[in-house]
Amino acid sequence: MVQQFDPPMEKISIKQCRSLLKIQSKDTINKYLKALNFFGNKYLSWEQVQKILELQIFLGLKHGRNSKEDFCQMTREQIEQTFQSYGVDVNARLSALKKIHRDSVQQKPTCVSIT
Repeated sequence: MVQQFDPPMEKISIKQCRSLLKIQSKDTINKYLKALNFFGNKYLSWEQVQKILELQIFLGLKHGRNSKEDFCQMTREQIEQTFQSYGVDVNARLSALKKIHRDSVQQKPTCVSIT
C-alpha cells in the first residue's frame, strides 16, 4: 500500500469540513467547533477535522447518552479504545474524506488567461 502524505499545512474551510462530514446545520458545526476550541478559525487543519470527525462519531455511538463534554474529558487512549471496541476505523474514514476533498478540488476548473 502506498502511503499518501498530506501537503504541508493543508487547510480546508469550515464550509468544506461541514460538507465532507455531512453536517447540515451551521449550529451543529459551531457547537462542535466551540466544544473543541476551534471556533473562530476560518480554516481547519486535517488534525482538527479528525477531532471533529471523532466527536461526530462518538456522539453517534450512544445517541443521546454520549456528550461533547464526555468526549472533551477523555484521554487519547480512551477515545481510541472506545472506537476500537465499536470497530470504528477513524483513520480509514479520514483518508476517505481526504480523497473526496482532493478529488473535488482537482475537478474545479481553472481559468488561464493568455495575453
